[in-house]
Amino acid sequence: MQIGKTQTLKITGENHYQFILQDEGLSDEVFLSKNIAESSLEIGDEVSVFVYQDEGSLKATPETPYCEVGEFAVLRAVQTLPSGAFMDWGIIKDLFVPYKQQKGKIIENKRYLIYTYIDEETGLITGTTKFKRNPQYSNLPFKKGDKVDLILMNETELGWNVIINKQYIGLIFASDIYKKLYPLNEEVGYIKNIREDGKIDVSLQLEGYQNIDSFQQVILDTLDLYSGILYLSDKSTPEEIKELLHMSKKNFKKAIGGLYKAQKIEILEDKIRLK
Repeated sequence: MQIGKTQTLKITGENHYQFILQDEGLSDEVFLSKNIAESSLEIGDEVSVFVYQDEGSLKATPETPYCEVGEFAVLRAVQTLPSGAFMDWGIIKDLFVPYKQQKGKIIENKRYLIYTYIDEETGLITGTTKFKRNPQYSNLPFKKGDKVDLILMNETELGWNVIINKQYIGLIFASDIYKKLYPLNEEVGYIKNIREDGKIDVSLQLEGYQNIDSFQQVILDTLDLYSGILYLSDKSTPEEIKELLHMSKKNFKKAIGGLYKAQKIEILEDKIRLK
């Protein structure tokens, strides 16, 4: 039985209030309340449920939590006590974050980045705001250029720490950031590099010519906005290009080169002009 995970279990019994579910090994019993189960379920049916603990027994729910064990998610605190905080994580029972697992005191109704794990001492599903920065990984399921979902963690001297696909911590270097970012926001990113030490570098944009079409479109849209003329050129500073177009000078030069060859723009000494 996988506690803290969504899995398919078989209904092996029932009483007036709940169904009894078991896995293929018929080891542990999990209880699914009939109040939240589909009315058409019968003994022998298989059902996809999330398994959690409640009042000393294993419970199942068809609800989908915002994160499972081994994952990160941004959760809202619904109640705080001296012993810890309860977070809304999408199912009927809230996730508990003990006081000793809070990096800073959690405040009711605020949102926090939470990692979910099984506590070794209690055996219970637990949340924490304490986690390693840029840990070393092995056997990563990524390759360079893969598109990934990001949750922004915090800004550092190097750039931004991010959560990748709810499971891994990576870094966007400051040199790859071309727009304002905010903690806990979600972004789409791309794997830029997996280093020998297992750390992951991420970019908000594809590298090289793969993303030139989208950069070209940004330039064309901005030209339309500025009456067909942009006072940017090869001589413009990276900061000037970043401020107006949210891209690097390298990508800007590649994009205007492609637009020039396609005869969509003219490249003049101190500006580009829409044809």
